[in-house]
Amino acid sequence: AAGGALASSAVIAEAIQIAGTGVLFVWAQQFTGAESPVEAVSLMIDFLQQSGAAGYGYFAAAMIFFQVIPVAAAFVLTVSAGAIFGAVKGTATVLTCSTISASISFLIARNLLREKLLETTQESKQFRAIDAAFGDASFSTSLTLITLLRLSPVLPFAWANYVFGLSPVPLPAFSIGTFVGCLPAVAGYVSAGQVGAEIAVNGAESNPLVLGLGIAATLGAITVAGNIATDALKDLDLDLNE
Repeated sequence: AAGGALASSAVIAEAIQIAGTGVLFVWAQQFTGAESPVEAVSLMIDFLQQSGAAGYGYFAAAMIFFQVIPVAAAFVLTVSAGAIFGAVKGTATVLTCSTISASISFLIARNLLREKLLETTQESKQFRAIDAAFGDASFSTSLTLITLLRLSPVLPFAWANYVFGLSPVPLPAFSIGTFVGCLPAVAGYVSAGQVGAEIAVNGAESNPLVLGLGIAATLGAITVAGNIATDALKDLDLDLNE
């Protein structure tokens, strides 16, 4: 039931971002007077390149905003980063912004929402056992789990940040795991962005190696999480079906 609820909320989150991105493209086209959304993106790239050091600040502010408040997909900025800053600087910029925004969302959920979650689930022995087990998990185990989940294509980035904040996973493990786990995908998208946004989108999504890595990471994360949860319930002699 919990898995179904999380999956449903992920789909809703993605739908909101897709709709918001469409609205943002229309607004950008009207604001810049461009003839198409592609031209609007091109004008954005030119503006940031001509802004020098300030361009990094503008880019970071926009990316962090759209990842903390996911009303539109920040993926457009990720793809454009290579064309704006180059592959190396673009990858470093996107990873830094993503780690910062993820940590902000994590802390919002941890400080404002987690206590309410624990209150509503206080009657569930299963949830309490699993929550305690993740809280007692070693740093390396938590880091491995977050890294694997970040490599997975299943969880929407901005949405997952808040979900992780509801867990007892420590912030350092979350932040480091986010940086490391996002590195392969971000580097691929940003590097492809030097060639063009269209190539970045089509090529990355159709690449069987990227898809295979994501599936393997998902299975690995499920295995790690499942082992922790199962051991916790066995220690308390609890039945998942209770």
